[in-house]
Amino acid sequence: MKPLLRMLSVCFVSLLLAGHALCGPSAWGVLSFEQHAQTVSFKMTTGVLRVRICTPSIVHIVYSPNGAFPHHPDPMVVRTTWPVAPFTVTPNSKAVTISTSALLVSVLRSDGSITFVDAQGKPLLHGAGGRDGWLMRPATVDGERTYHASALFFPQSGEAFYGLGQHQAGVWNYSGEDVALSQENTNISIPFFVSSLGYGMLWNNTSVSRFDDKFAQHLYIDAQVADTIDYYFVYGPSMDHIIAQYRDLTGQAPLFGKWAYGYWQSKNRYRSQAEVLGIAQRYRQLGIPLDDIVQDWFWWTKMGSFVFNKNYPDPKAMVDELHREHFHIMISVWPTFIPGSPVYNTIESNHWYIHQNPATSNWLPNGLLYDPFNPAARNYYWSLIDDHLFKIGFDAWWLDTTEPETLLREKNLMLSAQTAMGSGARYAEIYPLMTTKAVYDGQRKVSDKRVFILARSAAAGMQRNAAAAWSGDLFCDWTALRRQIPAGLNFSLSGLPYWTTDIGGFVWANPDSPAYRELFVRWFEYGAFCPIFRVHGTRSTNTNELWAYGHQAQTILTKYDDLRYRLMPYIYSVAWKVTHAGYTMMRPLVMDFPNDPTARSIGGQFMFGPSILVNPVTDPGLSSLRLYLPQGHWYDFWTGEAMTGGRFIDAPAPLETEPLFVRAGSILPLGPIVQYADQRPDAPIVLRVYPGADANFTLYSDDGTTYAYEKGAFATIPIHWTDATHTLTIGARQGSFPGMNPQRTFKIVWVSEGHGTGVAPTRPVDKTVQYSGQEVSITR
Repeated sequence: MKPLLRMLSVCFVSLLLAGHALCGPSAWGVLSFEQHAQTVSFKMTTGVLRVRICTPSIVHIVYSPNGAFPHHPDPMVVRTTWPVAPFTVTPNSKAVTISTSALLVSVLRSDGSITFVDAQGKPLLHGAGGRDGWLMRPATVDGERTYHASALFFPQSGEAFYGLGQHQAGVWNYSGEDVALSQENTNISIPFFVSSLGYGMLWNNTSVSRFDDKFAQHLYIDAQVADTIDYYFVYGPSMDHIIAQYRDLTGQAPLFGKWAYGYWQSKNRYRSQAEVLGIAQRYRQLGIPLDDIVQDWFWWTKMGSFVFNKNYPDPKAMVDELHREHFHIMISVWPTFIPGSPVYNTIESNHWYIHQNPATSNWLPNGLLYDPFNPAARNYYWSLIDDHLFKIGFDAWWLDTTEPETLLREKNLMLSAQTAMGSGARYAEIYPLMTTKAVYDGQRKVSDKRVFILARSAAAGMQRNAAAAWSGDLFCDWTALRRQIPAGLNFSLSGLPYWTTDIGGFVWANPDSPAYRELFVRWFEYGAFCPIFRVHGTRSTNTNELWAYGHQAQTILTKYDDLRYRLMPYIYSVAWKVTHAGYTMMRPLVMDFPNDPTARSIGGQFMFGPSILVNPVTDPGLSSLRLYLPQGHWYDFWTGEAMTGGRFIDAPAPLETEPLFVRAGSILPLGPIVQYADQRPDAPIVLRVYPGADANFTLYSDDGTTYAYEKGAFATIPIHWTDATHTLTIGARQGSFPGMNPQRTFKIVWVSEGHGTGVAPTRPVDKTVQYSGQEVSITR
C-alpha cells in the first residue's frame, strides 16, 4: 500500500471507529499491545485479543475473556502455519491499525472494537467492542465448565450475506434473517458466510451456533460452547478468491472418479441382487446413459452387522457383473449398530460409541452410535467397510444420517453426549467431518482408487474427504423443488463444491400421476446441472427409473441425460479447476456478475461452470419462464439466437425445455453421446465457439480413476478464442499420463442461430482439426 494512501486510510479508520465507540470511558479498553512476527496481541481491561496475520488477506481473530487460550482439537481447520506476511502497526491516540498489502485491521483503544477496511480505504466490516462485542458468559454444558459466546458486528446498509450451509426456508440472501446453525435432516450447517462487500468469515466453532441479523445493521453470531471468540476474516474481493482461501484453510476438494460426474440411479430401495442387476441391464438395453447404481439401506441382516441378507446370495458376483457392464455401485452405510452381531459386541466392549444421555436412541433400543472422534473407532469403522464391501468391489459410500439424527422428533444425537474428543455439545456440528474422515483416510491408505462419499449432512472442511452432500429427505412437491435452488447455491458459497438433491423428492409420490410426472421432469432438468446428478426417492409403484414415468417423460429425461454426458469434457475440466484452483462449479450469479445489482439479488438461476446459465422451472403448467439475463451478451443454447443481457426476458419453457443460455465469449467442449462416462475417451471433441468476446477454456484429462494426477500425471490443453480476428487457438498440450492418446480430433462449430444448438451433434461441423499436441490456430 502506498504511504500516502495508508496514512489517509488509517486516519479514516480512526474516525470510523470513533463513530462506533461507546460513550464515556469503557471497562473494555486496550491497556497495551505487543507486536510479534505474525501476531499483534492486545491486553484489554477484560481479556486478551489476538490478531494474527495469516496472509495479506486472511486474518485470524481470537478473544479470550481471561487471557487463557486453551488448546482443543480444531478439526475444521487444517492450515495452521503460514509464511510470514509483511505488515505494519500504526498506533495513534484513537486506535492501533495493522496494515497489510490488502487490508487494514484497526482496534479502537477505548473499547477494543475492531474494523476491517480494504487497501483502498473501503469499509468492509465493523465489530463492536465492549461487553456487546466480546460477550462471554460462563456456563456449564454437558458437565463441562465453559462459556456461551456472542460477537456483535455492524453490517452496512444493503449488504447481502450468503452461505451458512444449506437450509430449507427458500431464503437466498441472509441479510435480516435468523439462522440456527445446527445439523438436522435437510438443514446443513456450515459456519462460513460471504458478503456482497467482498469478504467472508469462518466462525471457527464446532458447537451449535446462530447467525442472527434480525435487527437492522446488527449481526450477532453466537456459540453454545466456547473458550474464546474465534473467527477468520477472509478478504477477496472476488467470491472465487474468498472460497479458494477458505479451502486453503479447511482443505482442498479432491477429484472424484470421472464416472461420479455421470448419472446416478437410486430409489428407496432395491431389495435384491436380481433387482439391481435387472435395472442395470435394462438401462443398457434401452441405451439410456448411466454410470452409477445405488443400493440403499436394509441390505443387511441387522443394522451394523455388515452381513448381506438372503436376497443378496453373492454380492461379489453382483458387483463383478456390474463392473463388466461398466457400472459403478454405491452402498448405504449407517453409523448405528443394534445388538445381535459380533460387530456390535466389539464396539460396545471397546467403548467405541458416543455415550449419550439418555444412553440409547429411542428408535434403536440399546443401539449404539459409533464414535468417529476416536481414532481407533474410525479405523474399525473403515475396516468393516473394507473387509465386507470394498474388498468385493463396491465403489462408493453412502454415509446416511450423518447429522447424526434418526427420527423426525429426535434431533442431533451429539447434544447431551460425550465423545472421545470431548463433550458432544462442543463438537456437535462436525460428526459428518469426522465420519467421512474415517472412510476417506481408510481408503487412501489401502488403495489408489478415488474415493466417493455421499453424506446426508456436511461440515466445514468435509470437502477434503472426497465427500458430497445431498439436501436430505424432502417432500415431493413444487415448494421443495423451488427451495432447493437457493439452498444449493448457498451451499456452494459455503465453500463445499459438491452437492445434490433427491431428484423428484423423497416422500411420497406416484410415477403414474401426470401431475407428479411434470414435477419429476422439471426436477430432473434442474438436476442435470447440479454437481452430482442423482435421482432418489420413495415411490408408490416401487419404481423410479426413467422408463417409470411414461414414454413422453422418458424421452425428455433421456435428452437431458444425453446432454449431461455430452457435456462431460466441460464438466470434468471444471471439476479439475475445483481441485486445482479452488473453483466453484454451481455458481450463484453474484459470483460472476458482482457489479450487476439485479444478478446479486437472484437465487433462482445460476451458472454451471463459467459458460452455462441455468434457469430451473419451479412452477407447474408453464410454457414460458420470466428470467433475468445478466449484463453482457448471450446465446440461447437451444436455438443459437444471440441476445443482449441486463434485462428480463420471457423464455420459451415447454415441458421438454429448460431455458439455457451460453455467454458470448465461451468455448464449450462436447463429447459424443455415450452410455457411460469413459466409454469413448479418445472420441473427437466438439468445440462450440460462441463469438462476441474473447474466450479461454482449459481442457483437462487424466486416467479418470486414480490419484496419479496428484503426482502430475495429467494433461491440459489451453484453448483461446480471439474475437477481433475470429481466431481459435488450440495451444500446446501440457503434461501427459499413462494411456493418453497423443492424437486428438477437434471439430469446430461457430455457433449462430440454428447452427451448433441443442443436444444433437451438429452436421456439418465448420472445421476439423487433427491435433498432435502442438499449437494450432484456426480462423473462421
